[in-house]
Amino acid sequence: METRCPCCHTTFTLEHAMEDESLREMMAILADLPREVSRPLVAYIGLFRGKTRAMAYERQLRIMREALALATDTLVVGAALSDTVEAIRTKRDTGEDTRPLRNHNYLKRVVETLGARAVAVQAIAFHEGESAQRPKSKMALGLSKLGARQ
Repeated sequence: METRCPCCHTTFTLEHAMEDESLREMMAILADLPREVSRPLVAYIGLFRGKTRAMAYERQLRIMREALALATDTLVVGAALSDTVEAIRTKRDTGEDTRPLRNHNYLKRVVETLGARAVAVQAIAFHEGESAQRPKSKMALGLSKLGARQ
């Protein structure tokens, strides 16, 4: 069965695409991920490719695994991937840095920042929940104790 690439319009057979084990594994990983993670992950992998060169499926798979291993929560990784791709594309559009990525250091910093932010939000929500349960004044505390006895 012949398939046409939506980007370069090259035709290839689906059988040849499925022959490559790395490609099959990449597609399986992407199929298991939520859309909020899979789309930015594919865009992130593209940041490692040079302008004139293709990237081997083995390298793409390795980059994918490394990026997903940065955090246990895939949604945090997805958000970090989105932020990273957006920031690097903005840099490239302004002409600051057009080189392909070589490592995950930028993504690691974004994951750490988002992880710390999520912990802070959870702590604030916990403290707000505690304060909502705790009466504000002595009179409210006494009334709540009287109400509990009835």
